[in-house]
Amino acid sequence: MRVSDRSTARNYLKYLNQAQAAYAKTNEQIASKNRFTSLSEDVSSGTRVLRARTDLYKAEKQLSNVKSVNDELSMAEETMTTIQELMVNISTLSVSAMSEEKGDAARKSIANEIKSLKDQILSLSNTKFGQRYLFGGSNSGMSVPFETNSDGKLLYNGIAVDSISKDDNGYFYMDSNNVRQTIPANEDVYLDIGLGMRMKGSQVDDDTGFLVSYSGLDIMGFGTDAETGLPNNIYNLLNELENNVRTNNQDALGNCNTQLTALTDKFRSHLTDIGSKTNFLDTMQTRLQNSADNLETRIFGLMGTDYKEASTALTMNDYVLKAVLQMGSRILPTSLMDFLN
Repeated sequence: MRVSDRSTARNYLKYLNQAQAAYAKTNEQIASKNRFTSLSEDVSSGTRVLRARTDLYKAEKQLSNVKSVNDELSMAEETMTTIQELMVNISTLSVSAMSEEKGDAARKSIANEIKSLKDQILSLSNTKFGQRYLFGGSNSGMSVPFETNSDGKLLYNGIAVDSISKDDNGYFYMDSNNVRQTIPANEDVYLDIGLGMRMKGSQVDDDTGFLVSYSGLDIMGFGTDAETGLPNNIYNLLNELENNVRTNNQDALGNCNTQLTALTDKFRSHLTDIGSKTNFLDTMQTRLQNSADNLETRIFGLMGTDYKEASTALTMNDYVLKAVLQMGSRILPTSLMDFLN
């Protein structure tokens, strides 16, 4: 049976296109690092890849949140550690000021040093991380949470800390009409870090959301002591301490030093609490990173290119393509081969 030139050319072109397509596909697999690029090429694996990518997106989002919160908490921990060291130094100075051997000049020097350390504590209490104040509650960063009024008394988000109280419903103060008011910009802010954040009514379930805001009232203290009348706030207490050193009021100085010891212990407990949270976040960060790594490995296993197989296939496809082209030079007219080349 005689095969026409047209039929031969048509069959040859079909094989040539197949060889070129196979060669191009293998090249694409190596370049893209993916075994397939369209869901239709492998529906089963592609569907599993889509699910794994959704899980990976969630894990990476939660990991980013955890890293951000962990960095912020680490900054808060460092800041509080510095404040604690300053408080210990002030306590040492106050004990020194109680010595009968100290003269007026020495006590004035101690009072000036206490004032300097007190101002440093105020500055540290307004430390920012990015655009957020570390101890500003839900304050978005538009104004410093801690400042002083004309009498040198400490304010928190514009409210005198000595007038602030706390009960089961949270922080509050009584206004000029003796009406209970909440503290501005002091709400709790929670973040989903992979615990499956849920709501209890209008509030976030504490066991599922991670608290990322910290009220400066927890850190610096608020109100006054019911028995002594001394401030339960660090800054205002240091005002009293400084004044008593300057006036050499030994009895009041002793009471202030006792109160400072109590506030230091309370402050240390908050520092320990933040330290435990950073340890928890370290564990969460490791878990989420491992989860993301495992998902990436799974995705690659489903659609990633096996470079050894792909390289072997590329070599074979290159050989086939060259063989087809060589065969064409023998079975097709020269003019057609010139056109194809």
